[in-house]
Amino acid sequence: MFKDLFYPRQAVLVTAASSEKANVTAVEWITPIGEKPPILALSLHNTSLTLDLLSTSMEFVVAIPTEKLRDAVLLCGATSGKFIDKFSEAALTQVKAKRVAAPLIMEAAANIECKVLNYTSAGDHTLVVGEVVEVTLSKENREFSPLMFGVDERKMKVQEKQPERVLEKPAEKQADKAQEKSEKVEKAAEKTEKAPERPSG
Repeated sequence: MFKDLFYPRQAVLVTAASSEKANVTAVEWITPIGEKPPILALSLHNTSLTLDLLSTSMEFVVAIPTEKLRDAVLLCGATSGKFIDKFSEAALTQVKAKRVAAPLIMEAAANIECKVLNYTSAGDHTLVVGEVVEVTLSKENREFSPLMFGVDERKMKVQEKQPERVLEKPAEKQADKAQEKSEKVEKAAEKTEKAPERPSG
């Protein structure tokens, strides 16, 4: 698929909050799109709880993970916050942000607070555009390598996300049945050839 041509890609964590509910998700489709003022854009699936929260609060945080957070990022991308507390499950510590309601992530190398400028439909995803209003750098992670994910890791995550059975097409089923029938006929013929002849008289 065309999007595979854009890997490896940097993976980040995105948090959002509304009322007493907060959530975090993993995002790979994200990029800076402006510098003065600083603006970034990211893409979220239409069924995302994070999208629901940020469309209500009009705020979000982009947390930059290090290699140490690889497992946490995989978990956040493979499960929904509608069913579990991903902060707790991924052992991520929430920290109060300076200018938005969404929480920072203490273990991240950096946290970028954003205000939503607009969002628009992009098929099964929604493109969110946000202005950067605050950046907090971790003292412990001043030097770090961005967390990158390749195509194979992305496919693994999608597979965990959607553990549905692959249904065979009717034509494929018919072909399989014909093949099985042919193999049975061949085996029957082999047995006939090998069967001993009956004695005469």
